[in-house]
Amino acid sequence: MFIDLHEDIAHYFLTSLSPQPFDVDAEWRQSDLPKLRRAGAELVVAAVFPFVNSYSGWSPSLQLALEGFKVYYALSETHGIKIVERRGDLAAPGLKFLIVLEGADVLSSADDLRLFYRLGLRALGLTWNLSNRWGGSCCGGRDRGLSEEGYGLVETAQRMGVLVDLAHAGERTALDVLEAARRPVVVSHANAVAVYSHRRNVGDEVLKKLRDVGGVIGLTFIPSTISSDPTPRDLAKHARYIRDKFGVEILAIGTDYLGISTTPQGLESVDKIPRLAEALIEAGFRREEVEAVMWRNAARVLREVLP
Repeated sequence: MFIDLHEDIAHYFLTSLSPQPFDVDAEWRQSDLPKLRRAGAELVVAAVFPFVNSYSGWSPSLQLALEGFKVYYALSETHGIKIVERRGDLAAPGLKFLIVLEGADVLSSADDLRLFYRLGLRALGLTWNLSNRWGGSCCGGRDRGLSEEGYGLVETAQRMGVLVDLAHAGERTALDVLEAARRPVVVSHANAVAVYSHRRNVGDEVLKKLRDVGGVIGLTFIPSTISSDPTPRDLAKHARYIRDKFGVEILAIGTDYLGISTTPQGLESVDKIPRLAEALIEAGFRREEVEAVMWRNAARVLREVLP
């Protein structure tokens, strides 16, 4: 079994010139239904990426966010993929999607979250690569931490049963959220900065507080966050460091497939996930620990957070 805490499926369909249907095992495509089934995928946290790129740079687009929801509901209806809205939905047979908004920039107030909740949103990334009214990004210049409005948004999300995602958040913002959190939160796709320095990776203080609130970090396949020439063994080094210092309970997987242009050697698509499992075994993980990384830890968090 396998849970992926982050894939950009809607982004792929909205930006590809001639995307093949999702049930086609498309050569060179990082993820699709046949590959996910070979990987034993139970659930994918499916991202709505609400930004457009123009001559003036990236900017949030409410219309693009809505188009992302349309993609997931079309895939759900066409291929019988369950959209997870409640804890009980996790037990539904077959592949499931849980929809995440990758960046809260399109929300004008915490009340907007209630509207997105009605659309099926069950996870919320506070920031993408731009700082916003809610908090600071790891890529957005000075990180001033969680704003007063941001505290309100986090409280609203946790009260409603929306999973808060700190991927892309600045360190100060992440620490503020973790101090305020009353339920587990996640860093859906990042690695350990102590193993390889990258602005998208997270430090020990964040990892410690993430453990303390019962959250998880999704080991990500973004090559530049792993090493200079990444392989499954290099990613396993991040996993071993985090396990040895903070416990295996904090580890999960967040590939970022369909949101990355290149992949680590040997992990070119989601059906190559067994190669990471093998690398974890080689790095000294017991088989029950590998199972925890692959799906059990993420499933625990979702059961605790979802309504």
